[in-house]
Amino acid sequence: MITGSSRSEVGRYKLQGLRYRRLTEVEARTLLPEADLGAQVRQLFTALIASGQLGGTLQAPTQESIPDLNVTSAAIHGNYWPVAKLLDERLRGRSRQTRTYLNADGSTQSRDVNPEWGVNADLRPVFGYPAGTLVIDEAALGVEIDGMDTDSTTLVTDVRVMFTRTMPPGQVISRTFQDGDGRDAVAHPEDVRAPVALTREFNVAPRTFGQAWRSLALPVTPELFTGLPGSTVTVSVRSFVAQEEATIGTLTVTGDDAALWDGQPGTAVSITAPSGVVAVEYALEVAYPAGMALPDGFMAQMENGGLGGVTLVGQNLTVTPTQHVFVDVAPPLTPTPPVYLLPGVTRDVRLAPAWASGGRLVLRINHTDLSQPLVIRSACLIRASPELMAASTTPLARTPTLNPVTARLPGWNHSPAATAQLTLRGPLGEVVETRELPIELLVYDTDDDGELFTEVRCGQRDEAEALSFTAVISARDQNATTDAVQAST
Repeated sequence: MITGSSRSEVGRYKLQGLRYRRLTEVEARTLLPEADLGAQVRQLFTALIASGQLGGTLQAPTQESIPDLNVTSAAIHGNYWPVAKLLDERLRGRSRQTRTYLNADGSTQSRDVNPEWGVNADLRPVFGYPAGTLVIDEAALGVEIDGMDTDSTTLVTDVRVMFTRTMPPGQVISRTFQDGDGRDAVAHPEDVRAPVALTREFNVAPRTFGQAWRSLALPVTPELFTGLPGSTVTVSVRSFVAQEEATIGTLTVTGDDAALWDGQPGTAVSITAPSGVVAVEYALEVAYPAGMALPDGFMAQMENGGLGGVTLVGQNLTVTPTQHVFVDVAPPLTPTPPVYLLPGVTRDVRLAPAWASGGRLVLRINHTDLSQPLVIRSACLIRASPELMAASTTPLARTPTLNPVTARLPGWNHSPAATAQLTLRGPLGEVVETRELPIELLVYDTDDDGELFTEVRCGQRDEAEALSFTAVISARDQNATTDAVQAST
């Protein structure tokens, strides 16, 4: 997209990049169902074009520009994220390949790469793994190869995923005790003053140069979490109200227990109220065996019913004295269902030491309309999916790259490729060095005379913001140098 004014004294017009500008300004608004990752991205761009946010700028994706990647990608809702951010932080990391590159000394190096994405010169979105090698030789007419003015200095070796939308600390009360039967349990009101976010840590790059951290906030949505399977499920009447001299029947439970944690929308457990009651509250208990992963919270989704409270019980019988914990969640439960995350201090300080031998999740459920069954879609402990979190964190890895280069090629007829084979020549045309570097970025641009050229950036792993800033500084330095030369002649 070209913007600017013909009367401006500074540059007149300039190209506005789609990947690093316009696609950071438009929203992803639709649900992307589970599908092949390539098909999901095609649907994302198709919905974006249909929304009208880009006008007539972008062409529709094709199977050729965005092929299937043979990777099943879990369903994800755009949640009004910027499209570029959704692609970079949520979708790219769901696929990974290992590539090998040739160094200048003849040795090779391997590294993991994620799909690349952008918009090609035909204004058609692309997503996938570029294939082949782009041969760049300084002997060709109009080709320039330069070392980049700044090395790739950004370092990110570790990423801390943060879920900040947890249950309020004042709503969650922890009681711990050792041995005994719980009558001497100690409550921990100080937890109310420690609203620690729920976090996960991922090492995403070698720590050759030390550690450098980046935080990544992720939304609390059901598709990011996996239900932990229970060993047994029991449902009982906890309390009821009946008319005088009424005959009380028994409750009826139908459905497979696994429906409570399998995450499938078409499965459920149904409870029919016992006859003779006018109000009833059930206790649904899911038991968890020893060795079960430490949960991040719980999920509860139901129709014709409501939660009256939740208790999470944990125990560790492998130590002396034994460790026990009760975590009570008082109504009304917030934030909105179906995902409820424990505050970080509750999970890490109270629950973790008392979880090695398993535990129980107890939900108190009120039946709303007794003439209709209570349908429970999910009722289980949950844990953030390591695979989906890794998919969001691995693309953020950054390590310094020595001798990154940028090549300028005439025209816009250069398609994305995986690597660039660079032949650098001396003043007399002799070959000085041959290198093979991963292509990190292709920029289709115009110079001041309106000539089209393609800039190929190789070995540069800085963030888009840093690249943009460096480009601005480079342009200003170049202009200052030109002005100084003109003033001296």
